[in-house]
Amino acid sequence: MPFRLPSIQSCRRTAGFGRFVWGRLIADRCLQTAGSLTYTSLLAIVPLFTIALTLFSAFPMFGNYSVKFRSFVIANLVPDASGKVIGIYMRQFSENAENLTAMGMVGLAATAFLMMFTIEKTLNQIWGVPRTRNPLARTMMYWAALTLGPLLIGLSFSLTSMLPRGFAAQLSGMGVPLLNMGPWLLVFLMLFMLFVAVPNCYVPRNHALIAALVTATLLSLMKSLFGLYIKNFGTFKLVYGTFSSLPIFLIWLYVSWVIVLAGAVLSACLSYWHNDAWRWPRGHNTRFEQAMLLLLALSRAHHDGEVLHINTLRRRAGIGIDVANQLLECMAQKKWVEASRDGNWLLAVDLGQIRLIEVFEQVVTPLQTGKEQALAPLMLQMREPLELTMAEYARQVSLLRSPERGEPPTAEPASPESA
Repeated sequence: MPFRLPSIQSCRRTAGFGRFVWGRLIADRCLQTAGSLTYTSLLAIVPLFTIALTLFSAFPMFGNYSVKFRSFVIANLVPDASGKVIGIYMRQFSENAENLTAMGMVGLAATAFLMMFTIEKTLNQIWGVPRTRNPLARTMMYWAALTLGPLLIGLSFSLTSMLPRGFAAQLSGMGVPLLNMGPWLLVFLMLFMLFVAVPNCYVPRNHALIAALVTATLLSLMKSLFGLYIKNFGTFKLVYGTFSSLPIFLIWLYVSWVIVLAGAVLSACLSYWHNDAWRWPRGHNTRFEQAMLLLLALSRAHHDGEVLHINTLRRRAGIGIDVANQLLECMAQKKWVEASRDGNWLLAVDLGQIRLIEVFEQVVTPLQTGKEQALAPLMLQMREPLELTMAEYARQVSLLRSPERGEPPTAEPASPESA
């Protein structure tokens, strides 16, 4: 099959989607949050490393790999220019931590949990999740994250040691590069679990997979470019001398967090690619129309005897999954929609019981006057066209619906597609 260059329209669509992702990155204040996480990481990196090393050493099967574990973390998570100095400090801190009391270990864990709390809060903000997990579920998730990372690394060491001696040398072609991809694969798996498990909402697995793939690749590329720059343009060493490790490490942490948060934004934005949902103007000015699309889609599904998963529902409405989740949660407060135990959504009342003005005031703003009574007649004029019920509006839509023109946002739900 001959190779075909992408069309101009496809390039424009991709460029527009890229601008949308960048706009979300800025709007969600990810650059500022990356700075906050950078300084939090300075406080939490030693506790995290110490706890991970303690847990790693607690398993007899991994007892001989403690030195390898320390070297692996330094080699893959710290830039070469500052890795030696930071490695010395981390080794000293971890050795001193062995003399800590139980309360001291609790303090270390609290510092590590502080960074993880910031990460969870940021990812929930990116996904627009209004509700957080209960304290018990949150603690269990943090503890699982602290233990799973060392276990994955220890398992990789154990599996590698089981290979026959000279096995890597005997491999030809892609064998050696595949073995060298071990650190990249571990980072990829941890990013995938971060994007899927941390937000307190449904995240499509394929979207998290794509975002983790892009993020892990960018982190690997950034590490190579960062090392190349430090090696050939040693500005920091000329200016800061022996203290150059600190600014290098700070910049490394900041850029790494920007890339990780950008990956989280990408995972939240990929649902907008379908039906060009990214073309919707961002903000509250479209929430009313999007809520109407969701109610119409649920009404049609109710008529057909269906219950819709959030991913299928947002496809039929032609909107992003995070916006769909926010609007459904908002309308669930009025008992118009409800979620089943397995996460599917269904219409809870007849459309004849819902007026357009109620939907507008629930998802946008109440049309009421305060002290300025002169606005009352204007508010009344705005309310009158919205006194229709959703059932009456649905009939008008079916009568006035024009032939399909391929426009992304439509008043009628699109045909069902696979989730």
